[in-house]
Amino acid sequence: MRLRQHCCHPDLLAKTSSDLGAAATPAELRERLIEKLRSVLASGSDEECSVCLESVRLPVITHCAHVYCRPCIAQVISSEQIKANELVEFPQEKMEEEKCANPDKWRTSSKVQALMGNLLRLRCEDSSIKCLVISQFTRFLTILETPLREQGFSFVRLDGSMSQKKRTQVIQEFQSSAANGPSIMLLSLKAGGVGLNLTAASHVFLMDPAWNPATEEQCIDRCHRLGQTRRVVVTKFLVKDSVEETMVKIQKQKQELVDKAFGSTNTDKKTSRIDDIKALMEL
Repeated sequence: MRLRQHCCHPDLLAKTSSDLGAAATPAELRERLIEKLRSVLASGSDEECSVCLESVRLPVITHCAHVYCRPCIAQVISSEQIKANELVEFPQEKMEEEKCANPDKWRTSSKVQALMGNLLRLRCEDSSIKCLVISQFTRFLTILETPLREQGFSFVRLDGSMSQKKRTQVIQEFQSSAANGPSIMLLSLKAGGVGLNLTAASHVFLMDPAWNPATEEQCIDRCHRLGQTRRVVVTKFLVKDSVEETMVKIQKQKQELVDKAFGSTNTDKKTSRIDDIKALMEL
């Protein structure tokens, strides 16, 4: 995940030490574990739980620095060598501090420049064109807000942290044909998966590849569906000679095996994930 984040923007990488320190006191160990958990939450990614293989819900971290969903790890505690008092949660007060903290000085990246170049070109060609900008990393969406404002783009944002009422409001605003309405929606990959009608958009920019190609397709289908009157154009941004190119190869393999995947077991999924990691690291 860290390699994928680096392909998007350097500020997605947490500036924390990986050394937990074997001789640390319990209080120091807890603080270091919280710092590690902070880096996971701050990245804004859909970090996966090793138990359910889904995005982490109610994240906790063990003394061996593994992150799980609290409900998932609670089910296996009785049979594994893990004690409930060894699970560290991210304190709610620290989470509120993170939301209020001032961001570091903004800087650009290759993907940001490539996206802005495309958006500026489209605006010159046809100012009525609306676009979806999709990323797995919600923090990356936050980074993208700065250049969009600087270039005078009107935009809205939709991610998993928003209430249903707010989501409905944002979708209605984006779908509106008003002349001064937003032309861009910043959309998290997870939030854009199902149940949305975004036919006002005809251009889709995928900022980073997903493990599961079907997840990307579901997001694209938000605008490529009944009611669409324009030709839908999809642009994927990939860093050459990086982990992303290998991920695309894995996507193609998964697409070819999609029929078999319906009959696979949970064990098959875990084995497949291990094979994916080996392929990424060229082992």
